[in-house]
Amino acid sequence: MKKSLKKVLSMVLTLAMAAGVVSGAGNVNSAKAETVAMVTPAVVTDFASLPTPAQATVTLQGKNAQTQIPNVIVPIRVEKRGVIEIGATVTTGAAASIEMGFFSDQNCTKSAGSSTTIASGSTQVIDKTFTVETAATYYVRFKWSSTVPAGAATIKMLAYAYSGTEMTLTSTFQPVFNGDGVNTLYHKLNVKKTGFVAICGNEYRESGTSLMASSLSFKICNAKKKALHNGYLSSLNNYTEKYALKKGTYYVAVTSSQRYQLKAESRAWKDQGGKSKKKAKTIKRGKSANGTVLLTEGTKKADWYKIKLPKKSKMKIKIATACTGTASVMKVQIIPANRHYTLINSSSLVADKGKTLASRNKLKAGTYYIKVTKLTKSTSGVYRIKFMK
Repeated sequence: MKKSLKKVLSMVLTLAMAAGVVSGAGNVNSAKAETVAMVTPAVVTDFASLPTPAQATVTLQGKNAQTQIPNVIVPIRVEKRGVIEIGATVTTGAAASIEMGFFSDQNCTKSAGSSTTIASGSTQVIDKTFTVETAATYYVRFKWSSTVPAGAATIKMLAYAYSGTEMTLTSTFQPVFNGDGVNTLYHKLNVKKTGFVAICGNEYRESGTSLMASSLSFKICNAKKKALHNGYLSSLNNYTEKYALKKGTYYVAVTSSQRYQLKAESRAWKDQGGKSKKKAKTIKRGKSANGTVLLTEGTKKADWYKIKLPKKSKMKIKIATACTGTASVMKVQIIPANRHYTLINSSSLVADKGKTLASRNKLKAGTYYIKVTKLTKSTSGVYRIKFMK
C-alpha cells in the first residue's frame, strides 16, 4: 500500500485587516500585516497514518495427486474491533486466477466477508477490507479459483489492522477505521489545564494506488457527551480546529465509514482580563495581556482591559487570535472613560488570525477600556492584546 500524499502545513497567526478608532469623521487607517507565532500546533506532515502491517509470503501449490483444490491459509490475530485491510500480490507463477477469502474459523467454512479474485497473469496489488466485530483470530485463504496450473504461485500479503474502537486522543496521530459509517465513536479528550486546544485530523480515501486526504466532520462534546460544537476539518483550516477549553474531560465524536486519523494538541493559556469594568486589567504601552473566550462560556461574559494615554496621542492595538472556524468569533469594543467622548468605528469583529485597531487622529488624554465578548455560544478561542508603542 502506498502513501503518496505528503504536505507540510505551517500554522502561524497573521495579523492583518485594519479597523479605525477615530475622534470624529475620517477614513480608517491601514496597518501593515505582521506574523506572530502566538500559538503553534505541531506541523502535520502526513495525511495518511497507517498501522504497522503484518507481512507474509506464502506459496500456493499447483497440481498434485490430491483431488481437492490446493490452498494456503494465513492466520491473523485481531486485538480490537475494527477493520482488517488485506493487500496481496502474486510475485511469481500467476498462471491462473486465485481467490482470496476471509474466514472466522480455521477450517474456512464461516465466511467473515466477501471474497475477491486475483486475475490470471496479474501482478497488481489487490486490496480488500473486512469489518471485524470482535477480537479473535481470523484466517485468510488463497486458493485457485477454478483451473489448477502445474506450477506453484508465490503470494506476498500485507495486513493492516485498524482499530474501530474509542480511544483517548494524544499528540500523535492515531488511525481509526470503523467500517460501517453508522456507529458514532466518542474519543476521549483530557484537557489538563485551561487554555488552547487544537483538534487535528482528516479522512483519507483511496485514489488509484494512493491515499488522498479529505475533510472530516466531528462534534466536540462535554463530559456527558452533549455536543458543544460541530467541527469540520478541511484544507480551508489546515485540517485543524482551534478551541479554548476549560480544564476537564471532553469527547470528540466521529461518525465515518472511511479511514481517518485524529490527534489533539494543547497549551495552557491564562485569562488575564478583568471580569468587570471596575476590575479591568491595565495594559501598559508596549506590553500585552492574554485572554480566553471559552467554548463553555455564554455570550454575556466579557473580559475587560484598560489603557491610558497620558497626553493627546494616537492609539494602536494589535489583537492576535487562535479561534474556532474562519468566521468572526469575538467582538472588541474601545470605550472611553469619559462617556461624553464618542469614538467612531469603536466596535470591531475579530476572526481567527486577529486584527489591528489604529486611530487615524490623535485621541484625547485619558483612560480607554477594551471589552472582549464572544459572538455566538458555540465559538471560542484564545487571544493576545498588545498596546503598541
